Amino acid sequence: MQLPKFKDNISGPIIDHLSSAPGYDSAEGITILLIDDEPIVTDICELMLREMGHRVLKAYSGSEGIRVYEAHQNQIDLIISDYNMPAMDGQQVIEKLRVKGHQVKVLLSTGGLSVEDEKSAIARGFSGFLRKPFDMGTLSAKISESLN
Repeated sequence: MQLPKFKDNISGPIIDHLSSAPGYDSAEGITILLIDDEPIVTDICELMLREMGHRVLKAYSGSEGIRVYEAHQNQIDLIISDYNMPAMDGQQVIEKLRVKGHQVKVLLSTGGLSVEDEKSAIARGFSGFLRKPFDMGTLSAKISESLN
């Protein structure tokens, strides 16, 4: 994941010309639920998604992610969930959603899984993988791939 650039006389992070990043090509106007226990990761990913024109909901734990999804399920097109979270990991989130009959597409965000673990997770309901760190072009491509 690339951190937003800082300008010398601006107090916070800004995104500078991200829409011209290589590989930037994502359908605008979808709603994405981000689930990650690290607020900085969630906030940076939110900045990138909003720059692409998407609407974003956030949750900072698996159980909160399920609650947010159920409250907004008719609006959410995709979930991007961290795999490694305390208490309820990304795999447990998808299992609970599937048990309740929800068929939303879920993109797994992870720092690294083996090829065998990836194949196993796909078989259990994930739509794809987003390897950390990622840039805006990769994020956009993985969203498009997951929705098709």
